[in-house]
Amino acid sequence: MFIYLTLISCNRDSRKFTITDFSKMRTDTLQPYKWKIVSPIHNYSSAFVKLKGFSNDTIKLEGISNLVLIGNIDTIAKMDYYGTQEVICVFRPYKATEGRLEIEYGL
Repeated sequence: MFIYLTLISCNRDSRKFTITDFSKMRTDTLQPYKWKIVSPIHNYSSAFVKLKGFSNDTIKLEGISNLVLIGNIDTIAKMDYYGTQEVICVFRPYKATEGRLEIEYGL
């Protein structure tokens, strides 16, 4: 039974997208499931963002963690999260004009 509960509690709500257009910013939002907020077993405990790819100059990612990155990128950021608010992920090209980034974030 312990393994079953662990597997269920590890399910995460997440989104994955690829950025190839560095001419505009992108904002994306995840809403927590209300039943997970009140559940003693299936609740949230952390949020994460994973970035992989490259940019020709500085980019900014705001939300779960405020990151400023450049060049070849392969990073993960995490924070404590308890389902009390929506999670926002904002990609800002800042000084970058080209590149390719895979961004995954979730609860």
